[in-house]
Amino acid sequence: MSTDIRGNAAAALAIGNDLSPGEHLRAEIERLGLDQVAVSNATGVSRQSINNIVNGRQPISRAMAGKLGRLTGHSSDYWLRASFARVGGPGPDRGFSDEGEASTRPLGVGVLVNHQIVRAVKDGIIGIDPFDEANVQLASIDLTLDEFIISTDGEKLDITDGQSFSLKSARTVNVSTKEWVQFPCDYIGRVGAMTEHAKRGLIVSHGFQIDPGFQGQLQFCLFNAGASDFELRSGMPIISLEIMPLSVTPAPDERAARHLREAGDRAMVVSIFRNDVCGRLIREAIRSCAKVDMLSGRVKAKIVELDIETFETSADAALDAATHGALSGLKTLREKPRAARDDRQKYMTFFGEIAERLYLNAEQTRRAISCLGLPTENSDALIVTLRDGKEAMLQLPSKSATISLKHLAHQLREDPFELVLMLVGLQSYSQK
Repeated sequence: MSTDIRGNAAAALAIGNDLSPGEHLRAEIERLGLDQVAVSNATGVSRQSINNIVNGRQPISRAMAGKLGRLTGHSSDYWLRASFARVGGPGPDRGFSDEGEASTRPLGVGVLVNHQIVRAVKDGIIGIDPFDEANVQLASIDLTLDEFIISTDGEKLDITDGQSFSLKSARTVNVSTKEWVQFPCDYIGRVGAMTEHAKRGLIVSHGFQIDPGFQGQLQFCLFNAGASDFELRSGMPIISLEIMPLSVTPAPDERAARHLREAGDRAMVVSIFRNDVCGRLIREAIRSCAKVDMLSGRVKAKIVELDIETFETSADAALDAATHGALSGLKTLREKPRAARDDRQKYMTFFGEIAERLYLNAEQTRRAISCLGLPTENSDALIVTLRDGKEAMLQLPSKSATISLKHLAHQLREDPFELVLMLVGLQSYSQK
């Protein structure tokens, strides 16, 4: 389309509902917090030419389209349109007409750059609180670590007032951002690890994107894959956020809305971390019984008492495989009473010693009970209904005391081997 034809078409459409290229450029300049002088300096075009385009006296040439594209983040072809759809203001429902049909965003789509992020936050389009302009990068904003983290033991740890948490190698914690984030219904966000942290082996585990309409603190897991400890402090930049407008507002979807509500449920995260504590303690006890050897570039892990040998490329993988083999063997023997007597005796002896050796403190005991689905209260004695339907009083250890896993099984009127399988997730408590 020639510039003359395009200019005539724009003039014709300007009297209707659509914006001419000049009107749209004026809106874009205002949105970016710029003026005609700044646009002139950025593009190398005279201020008079900019004024002529804005006021419809001059069309946008292909060369000018390229310069505007570099300034605004849109493509050259974007600025060669004959007209731009006119939609509502910057509220969360923009992009939908009065009839509920989606209309095209006049400002296009793309990742917001630094000055756009600042403007979007200051104009209230995007909510980021607290907002520190110093954390804004070229095309993203760094979000910082909250004042608390949740360890894999389900413990909420305070890292305020100069305190820090040392994330050991091969360990995970659940964290959230200090910033509270709110997106309108026509914006999405994407998060990723910061390069300086990734170089040290810190892996960030998070969802694919921040959905339209999300509001809350961002939650994610941190895994230290490096060889050395990683110090976590409140307020340190921890994750990068990209912000992108959508071309239209998504249609209403109750399923998606429910997902948004549940995504920020931190109590669920705490529950998952806490309920896994005893399972990890049991697995660690099994791992401690295995011997590791290097054989021709491969690693062998052997549990002598159970005649289990596994070969993997790393010690951790070999130990995990041996542990899995031991637990799977126990499960098989419990499901098949007629299994070989010798095998049964080996496994009963091995896991019987683990049940006697593994001691739980008061908090770990409560989490074991919680994992089974039984109620826990802040008292040293609990009256619970066991899975055989009978009530029992459980005597829990005091704050400084411990009890063995075997003793806990006795109070629950359970076979210690069955309790082991329940706590590692290979058998449900309701299964009888």
